[in-house]
Amino acid sequence: MISPLACTIVANNYLAYARAFTRSFLARHPEGKVCVLIVDRPQPGHRYEDEPFAVTFAHELGIEDFSHFAFRYSILELNTAVKPYFLRHLHRVLGCDRICYFDPDILILGDLTDLYERLGRVDAVLTPHLTAPLDDDKVPSEREILLSGVHNLGFLGISFNERTLPFIDWWARRLYRECLHQVERGLFVDQRWMDLAPSFLGAVEILRDPGYNMAYWNLAHRTAARSGDGWTVNGVPLRFFHFSGYDFRRPELISKFQNRFTFKDRPDVAPLFRLYSDSIAREGQETVHHYPYRYGRFDNGVVVPEVARKVLQRVDPEGKRWPDPFATLEKDSFFDWLRRPVDDHESIPLPRLALTLWDEREDLQKFFARPWGQDRLRFAHWFAGSTGAPEHIDPAFTEAVERALRKAGAAPAREREEKREVLADLTSLADPDTVGGRQKLTSEEVEWLTADAGFEPRRRPRVPRLVMEMHRRRADLLRAFPDPLGTDREGLALWYSTFGRHEYRLPEPVVLPVLRTLPWRKQAWARLWWEKQRRRRPVSPARAMETAETTETAAGAHGAEPAPGPRRRRPPAGPEGLNVIGWSTAPTGVGEACRGTLTALEEAGIPAAVWPLDGRVDGAPGAVAEGAGQGLPFEVSLYHVNADMMETIQGRLPRSIIAGRYRIGYWFWELSHFPLRYAEAFHHVDEVWAPTAFCQESFRPIAPVEVRRVPPCVVPTEAEPASRSELGIDPRAFLFFFAFDVLSVPERKNPAGLLAAFSRVAKQSRRPVHLLLKLNHHESQPSYVEGLQCLAAGLPVTLLTGTLPREGLNGLTAACDAYVSLHRSEGLGLQLIEAMYLGKPVVATGYGGVTDFLDDETGFVVRHRPVALTRPEGPYPAGAVWAEPDVEHAASLMLSLAEDPDSAAPKIEAARRRVHELYAPEAAGRRLRCELARLRQARA
Repeated sequence: MISPLACTIVANNYLAYARAFTRSFLARHPEGKVCVLIVDRPQPGHRYEDEPFAVTFAHELGIEDFSHFAFRYSILELNTAVKPYFLRHLHRVLGCDRICYFDPDILILGDLTDLYERLGRVDAVLTPHLTAPLDDDKVPSEREILLSGVHNLGFLGISFNERTLPFIDWWARRLYRECLHQVERGLFVDQRWMDLAPSFLGAVEILRDPGYNMAYWNLAHRTAARSGDGWTVNGVPLRFFHFSGYDFRRPELISKFQNRFTFKDRPDVAPLFRLYSDSIAREGQETVHHYPYRYGRFDNGVVVPEVARKVLQRVDPEGKRWPDPFATLEKDSFFDWLRRPVDDHESIPLPRLALTLWDEREDLQKFFARPWGQDRLRFAHWFAGSTGAPEHIDPAFTEAVERALRKAGAAPAREREEKREVLADLTSLADPDTVGGRQKLTSEEVEWLTADAGFEPRRRPRVPRLVMEMHRRRADLLRAFPDPLGTDREGLALWYSTFGRHEYRLPEPVVLPVLRTLPWRKQAWARLWWEKQRRRRPVSPARAMETAETTETAAGAHGAEPAPGPRRRRPPAGPEGLNVIGWSTAPTGVGEACRGTLTALEEAGIPAAVWPLDGRVDGAPGAVAEGAGQGLPFEVSLYHVNADMMETIQGRLPRSIIAGRYRIGYWFWELSHFPLRYAEAFHHVDEVWAPTAFCQESFRPIAPVEVRRVPPCVVPTEAEPASRSELGIDPRAFLFFFAFDVLSVPERKNPAGLLAAFSRVAKQSRRPVHLLLKLNHHESQPSYVEGLQCLAAGLPVTLLTGTLPREGLNGLTAACDAYVSLHRSEGLGLQLIEAMYLGKPVVATGYGGVTDFLDDETGFVVRHRPVALTRPEGPYPAGAVWAEPDVEHAASLMLSLAEDPDSAAPKIEAARRRVHELYAPEAAGRRLRCELARLRQARA
C-alpha cells in the first residue's frame, strides 16, 4: 500500500490540536505523512520547522485576492473555505492520488488501512451525522442536523481523478463567496455544499461503520469500550473519535454543542476525553491558546469586529474599493470608513460601524427605533458604553462618540440614573408642589432637568432633557416631531411650553427656560394660550397619552417652516466610482436604461458596482436581491428606479450601508404633470437626473432638490433583418413598424390611433403597404387586444404577440421601412432611438421626451393638440395633460414617405448623427464623468 497521507487545517491557537492529531496518526501509520494548513499569519518567534507535520500557510495557496477573501470570513468560515484549495494544492505539489482530511480535534485510535484502500475504489468517502433516528427533544435534533448538513465534514476521504478534480474546483468556487455560517439561509460553511457530492460524483461511499468519526452527534447510537490496548465501538474497532465542541477550559462538558449526555450518563467515553485532554495539554495548548488570530486584526492591531466582516460582504464583496481591508495606512481605508460618521450631525457623530450593529440586531432596532433621529443620544450612550455590547467593540471605533459625550457634559452613569429617577417622578406628577411625595424640586434638579439635551447650548429654542424624555416615552410625540433636535425643534419647544406644560401641570421653573427662547411671536402666543387654559379645568396626567391628535395639530400649525429652494447636501468624500441600483436584468425599459448606464460607465473607465433588484421575469418590482451583486462600495449611488419605488427600495436596503451616501434618482416619467403623491420620493434622494428636458420640466415644480438633465446611454442597435416571408408580409410592401407593451398603458401608446391613420394610408397608397404591430404582454389585457384585432380587420396588418429576445425585436426594426409612433406621450422614446440607429425614418408625435432628438430635421413630426385626461389612466391622474396626435396629418406623412422613400435620406442621416451625439456610450460616458467630477468638486 502507498504511504497514507492526511491533512488538517488550524489557526495558530490550535497548533496543539494539530500536534495531538499528527502524533496519533503517525503512531498508527509511521510510514505516513501529515500536512497542516495554517490559516493565520506566522506567529513571531514560533519555529514551524520543528512541528511534527509539514506546514503550508493559507496565503501560499494562490487564492485570488486573498486579503479580501480572508477578511470577509470569520475564523470558522475561513478555516473551512480554504479546504478545497488546500486539497487541490496538495494534489498538485505532492502528486498524491488520494488523501484524507481530518478536523484537528480528532484522535486516531485505530488502523486506517482499510479506509485508504476504499479510496482506491471510489471517488470519495463520507461519514453521516446520523445512522438512526433521534427520538428525544435534546440538542442536536434531527432538524438541526438537516440544517447543518447530512454528512460531517470533519472527515473527508477523496481520490483525485477526472471526476473529482472538477468537483473540487466547483466546491472551491462556491466557498469563495458562500462559505457562510448562515443556517437560516441554508448555508453552514463548507458542509452543506457536500450534501450534493453523492449526486455530483458517480462513486461516493457513505461510511456507516460506527468505528469511523464517533462524536457527540452519534453518541445515542454508539457505545465505546476498552479492548486491550485499543478501543471498540458497538463491538467493532474504533478508528477515530471526533472531540468536536470540547473545551479544555470546561472539561466537565462532552461538547458545548449538545445537551443530550453528560459524563455521568456516558462513563464509557469519559476515559477517551481524559486521554484527549492529556494529549493536547502535553502538546502545549495552554501556551498556543493565547496566540492571537492575526486575520482577526487590522494592520494597526485593532481587533476586527465580526460585524465588519458582514458589512464588507454587503458593501464591497469584490474588493472594488478595498482590495486589502486589513490595511490602515491608505488614505481611504476600510478601517477609516467604518469609523467615519454616517452624516453631518454636529454634536454626536455616529460611526458607520454603530449603524451596522443596529442593522444586524433586532433588539437594537426595537429599543432604538430611530438611532439617526430622536434615539440618537440614547443609542450613542449604548454604543460608547460597555454594557449591552457583546461584540466587544474596540475603543478605536467608540472614542469619537465618547469624546462628543464628554464634551457635551454627559453625566456619569450613576448620576445619570439618579437624575432619571427624579425625571420619571416628574413626568408622573400629580401635584406641582411635590415630586413623588417629596418637597419642591431643588435648584440642582431644576438645573439638570432644564439642561440642553442636544448639546448645542447656543441653539434656540432650547430643548432640555425633560422634553426629550417626554418625547422618548410618547408615540404621539415621536410621530409629530420625528427630528426633535433639528427641523422639529421649534414645534416641540412650543408644544412643551403649552400643551405639555398643561397636561403634566409642570412647575414654572422647568418651563420658563424654554419659553423664553421661542421667537417673540410664538412666545406671546404661548403665554396667551396658557392664560386661557388657566381659566379652564386642568387636564389629568392620566389623559396625557390621549392627546395625539392635538399634538400633531399643534405641530402642523406651529412647527418650523421648511427652508425655501432646493435642498442641497455635499457629497461625502471617497474614491471615484458609482453604485448603480436597479433592475439590471429585467426585459423592460427601466432595465434597458440601467444596462445602458453600466455600459457607459465601462466605456468611460469609471469604477462601478451594480446592486441588482429582484423581480418577476417581466421586470415587475420585487425585493432587493442582496448578495447577487457587487455591493455598494462607492459614496455616490444612482437609483435606476422610478419615483414610485424609491421609498420601497430604500426601505429594503441595509441602512448602515446607504446612510450618508449621496443618492441620485434616475427617474423616467411620461407626462408634463408630476403627481403630488410622488413628492415623498424626493426625500429619498439628494438630486434627480432626468433623462429628457421634458422629464426635467415635469419634476422641477415640486422638487426640493436639484433636477439635472442627464440623457441616458442607449447602445447602438445592430441586427439582421427578420425574414418578411416568415412573417407572411409581402417583401415588396412598404412596411411600417410599431412595438409596445400592453402593461405600459396602451392608451398612452395609442396603437388605435396608428391603426386609424394606417387605414387611410392603405386606401390611398399607390404601392403595397403593410403595418406590423408587436405587442408584449398581450395576455394582460385580452379584451384590449381583441379590440385592436377588430380595428385591424380587413387591413394589411400583422399583430405579432409572444415574447421575443432583444435580438428578435431589433430584427423586426431592421426589417421595416419606417418606424411610426402616434404616442400621446413618451418619457424617452427608446424604440424611436433604436430605429434611428438602424437608419430607419421615424414618423412620430412631436410631444414628450422624444423632442430631445425628434424634430423636422431628424424625422417626420406629427402635429398634436393638448388634451386633459377625463379619467385616470394607469398611474396618470384625471386632469393631467397629454397629446392627441392629428391622425390626418400622420396619414399624410406616412403616405408621402411610402410613395417617396428616398426623400427621407437627409432626415435618416441627421437622425443617426443626433442619437449618436446624445446617447452613444462614448457620449454618455463623457457625460457621466463630468457629473461625477462636479460632485467631487462640490465636496472639495
